[in-house]
Amino acid sequence: MEVKIVLGHTFGDEGKGVTVQWLCKKAIEEGKKPLVVRFSGGPQAAHTIFNRGTEHICSSFGSGVLLGVPTMYTEEVYMDPICLMNEFRTLQCKGVSPKLFRGVHRIITPYDVLAGRNNSKVISDGTCGKGIYPTFERYKHGQWTRVSFSLDKPEYILKCASNYHKIERIPEYDDMFKKACLEILTEVYSDKLSIKDYDVLIFEGTQGLLLDMDCGLYPNVTPSRVGLNGLRSSVLQNAEVYIVTRTYATRHGNGYEPKIPCPFDLSNKYETNVTNEFQGNFKTGALEVGLLNRAYERHCIDNYVRKYNMSLNLVITHMDVIDGEFKIAEGDAYLKGCRITNYEKCYSMIERHLCYRPDCVYYNDSVESNIKQLR
Repeated sequence: MEVKIVLGHTFGDEGKGVTVQWLCKKAIEEGKKPLVVRFSGGPQAAHTIFNRGTEHICSSFGSGVLLGVPTMYTEEVYMDPICLMNEFRTLQCKGVSPKLFRGVHRIITPYDVLAGRNNSKVISDGTCGKGIYPTFERYKHGQWTRVSFSLDKPEYILKCASNYHKIERIPEYDDMFKKACLEILTEVYSDKLSIKDYDVLIFEGTQGLLLDMDCGLYPNVTPSRVGLNGLRSSVLQNAEVYIVTRTYATRHGNGYEPKIPCPFDLSNKYETNVTNEFQGNFKTGALEVGLLNRAYERHCIDNYVRKYNMSLNLVITHMDVIDGEFKIAEGDAYLKGCRITNYEKCYSMIERHLCYRPDCVYYNDSVESNIKQLR
């Protein structure tokens, strides 16, 4: 069985979704059956994909969903049943009926969402308003029973969450949660799915490496292990790793700001990141290769590659966005280089400052999963 792992290089918004869909397409074209495995994060993911004119933002489902590829969660993933069912209905309207492996997951309730949105520290550290951190805290403080991970007992889960956060029960929210749990059990889960039936496992990271709970830039991190540290050694052996970055720096939420802001025109580039009340503005800047190096070193990627005999690939997305001169932030000045039409020279500029040498380099534009090999 082949294993491929897709990771965001810095703070998210890199192009993990299109990379996962591209790997799914490749597997299908080779006559293989792919399965997308979500191993970190939860419904705060927002991976935009396109397939044959259909657009979708993957939040709770893996980014192979428009190709009919099912999704599997590991036990570390956060599931919000209400969010998942809303996305399920949206996909059905697009002619897709996604399937999810039955399993046990960290379950987000409406009371976790409310707790996070009313917590000043959560808001200060940075949040998507999805209740991830309150759910993490709740499970960390004693709710590690199999029942608390199962959708079969929604009343028990609601009681635990409301008691833990000291929030009075709201009948409307309870009904929505219980209905969503039942619908997942009857419409989304499939008991016929078996991991043995798949040839390619594609592990989809949900946040960037610098948001990792152990190796990210604290305190503006997510309560999840989003790098190779979030996977078991049996998965890592001989795996192919794809680290994804845009051709420019991005930031959404509190914390690190782009060193040299660049207001790119993204109006016709299928950009789905927008200003919202929890994360604020979507910020862009000149590419900071120093940040790429910092993420690589903090996560000890070189150790993993050697220990588990992995191949390491770099995917550079959104090549069509940066017009005029490609810019890399170095100190307080731009390093000005090539016209964007010369992709080889563009990567050569990055390579001069990169602390590692990937086995292969891939690139794409901001439309669909048209990823191609550069070298």
